[in-house]
Amino acid sequence: MQVIESFENQVSIAKRLSWSGINPSSFYYVPKAGKPGRKPSETTLKTDGSSASNHEVVDEIKNILGIEFLCYGYKPVTDELFDRGFIVNHKKVYRLMNQNKLLCGKSISTHFGKRKFVRFRKIRAEYPLQYLCMDIKYIPINGKFAYLLSLIDVYTRKIIGYVFKTSIRQHDVLWLLKNVLPEKANVSITIRNDNGSQFIAKSVREYLDEINVIHEFTHIATPQDNAYIEAFHSIMERELVSRYEFESFHHADMKIAQYIFTYNHIRKHGSLGLHTPALVWNEYFFRQPIDKQPTAVKPEELSRFFEEKNTPAQLIKPELNIFSLKMQFNLYNSIGGAKFDYLMANKEIKNYFCKNSQTIFNFYSS
Repeated sequence: MQVIESFENQVSIAKRLSWSGINPSSFYYVPKAGKPGRKPSETTLKTDGSSASNHEVVDEIKNILGIEFLCYGYKPVTDELFDRGFIVNHKKVYRLMNQNKLLCGKSISTHFGKRKFVRFRKIRAEYPLQYLCMDIKYIPINGKFAYLLSLIDVYTRKIIGYVFKTSIRQHDVLWLLKNVLPEKANVSITIRNDNGSQFIAKSVREYLDEINVIHEFTHIATPQDNAYIEAFHSIMERELVSRYEFESFHHADMKIAQYIFTYNHIRKHGSLGLHTPALVWNEYFFRQPIDKQPTAVKPEELSRFFEEKNTPAQLIKPELNIFSLKMQFNLYNSIGGAKFDYLMANKEIKNYFCKNSQTIFNFYSS
C-alpha cells in the first residue's frame, strides 16, 4: 500500500498495483453489511406448481413430528415432505428445524436441569434408608419380556419394594417411591439409579426434590456405580431366572415373590456377617439381637419413619412396619403389581420358619 500511495499522482494505478503485487479485485473490494451469500429463500415449490411459505413448511414438519413414536431427524423429514408434495432441499429443512428447535435431541427431552452424578462408587451407609439403589431387570417369559423394578436398602441389603410389570414407566417409579419414602425426609436419604428415561423423568426428580431426598445418577455406561442393585440382579439371575422357564407372567410373578421373600428372610448375606437382610433390618428398628456387635442407631426424632417403630402392634408383629402399610397397586389397570415386605410365604418357607423362628411363623400364620 505504501508504493501505491507514494506514486499516486505520477504512475497509473494499474502499474502501481503490478509493482506492489496486489490483485485489482482485492484493491477495489468493498465489504457489504450483513451475512455473506444469497439470502435464504422465503418460499418452497410444490409438485403441483404452487409455492408454500416457510411458515407452512414448518407447520408441516410439526405435523410429521407430531405422529406418535416418530422421532425423525432432518433427512427423514425431508423425504416425508417430498412425499407430501414439497420440493425442498435437506439443508433448508435442517435450517428451518434448527431455527424452530425441532431437531431431534433439542426439543424432545425427558429431563430438566443438571443431573447430580455419583462422586463415590462405594457407599458407606450408617442406618437403613440412608442409601437406596434401584434398577430395572429384564425377565424372559416364554419368548417375551417383562420388567422388574427393584429397590434395595444398602445398609441391610433388603429389597424393600419392587414392581413387576410388562412395562415400567415413570408413574411406576413414583408409585414405588411414594410407598417407601416418608412424606418429608428430615435425615439424609439418597437414591441412586442409572440414566434410564423412567428415572430422569421430570416428575420423578421434582418429587424427590420436594421431599428433600438426594437423587444421584451413575455415570454413562458405568454399571459399577450402581453395584449393590446390580449384584442383587446378578444373584437373582443365577438363582432364579436361569433355573426356570417361566410359562406365563403370573408364573414369573409368583416365583419372583417367593424368591424375594427368601432373599430377605432366609438367604444369608456374606457382607452382613452371614445374617439375613430382614434380621439386620429388625435389629435396627426393633432391637432384636443378632450374633454381632450392635449397630449405631441414629436419634429417633430425626425422621418420621422412626416415629412408629415401637408401637405395640409392631412389637408383636415386627415385620408389619410402616413401610408395608401402603395402598394397593391399581394404576391404569395394567397387568402386574408391586410387592413390599408383607409378602406371604409359601408352605416350604413357613415350614422353615416353623423350625427356626416360632415368632415369625406365628405372625405369618395369623
